[in-house]
Amino acid sequence: MNKIQKIIINIKNLKIQGATDVCLATLEILKLTAEQNQRLALNQFLRRTKKIAEQTSLIRATEPMAQNAIKYVFYKLGNHELNNTLEAIKLIYKYSDEFARLLKNNKKQLFKNGVVVIKKGDKIFTHCHSSAVENILINSKNKKIKVFNTETRPLFQGRITAQKLTEAGIDTTMLVDSAADFFISKHSGEKLMMDKVVIGCDSISWDGSVINKIGSYGIGLASKYNKIPFYIAGNLFKVDSDNIVNIEIREDSEVWKKKDKKHFDIINFAFDYVPAEFITGIICEFGIIRPQDVKKIVLKNYPWLIKK
Repeated sequence: MNKIQKIIINIKNLKIQGATDVCLATLEILKLTAEQNQRLALNQFLRRTKKIAEQTSLIRATEPMAQNAIKYVFYKLGNHELNNTLEAIKLIYKYSDEFARLLKNNKKQLFKNGVVVIKKGDKIFTHCHSSAVENILINSKNKKIKVFNTETRPLFQGRITAQKLTEAGIDTTMLVDSAADFFISKHSGEKLMMDKVVIGCDSISWDGSVINKIGSYGIGLASKYNKIPFYIAGNLFKVDSDNIVNIEIREDSEVWKKKDKKHFDIINFAFDYVPAEFITGIICEFGIIRPQDVKKIVLKNYPWLIKK
């Protein structure tokens, strides 16, 4: 098994997970693919490399950041009069690394902006595992916050969140997914009323709606009904510029490994949809923005996202 095949398998089986890590792994595949095809003539090299890169970026189709990274590299590449394949390879490395640096800088700014949302003594609810949310909360721990989070079945990514926050010294309580909607409602008791909900996202649509781990819709609905501020933390590199992201349905073996398929089926949605009307604000690299302002801000700052 070569290195490219190993990375692809690790993306598919979720050993590499999260939009950022999947994006960086996709860029690594792009660079490795370029090296493997360096003997091809320039036009053939560009066609083949771009095709493989675009196919790879769709392995986790609900996470468009990887697709946007490939779009960025080839958009920048298209601004050059290339003379040969080796020159193209050098530029692929240059722009892949450039996107990775932009991503890193954006994340740092997002963390700073997110800390502003968190107030002293806040009780905060979160869902699944988001590196953006994790860093915002860890950088807010001096505010004596309390965090409540879901276990996030069937793969229990919420355990990562609980462990990371606890290790950082944050008062953290985890609950089962099916309790989430009731827990953040007023009916769970005054002492358990949340001051705000902060979750990550895998994809952001032009209208400001988002796609995130299954369970997010119900949490957002309960937050809106109970008038609890509901924030999304997400880099705008996650914008789905084609507005066609599909909800990934994963293997039913994740839910029940030894289930007898003859008797019934299992639908294992990996993600769901959160309407813009549920969202108080999107914490991103440009501050805390309104969902309805997503398209305007992206077009101003990332015009290459709509270039074909």
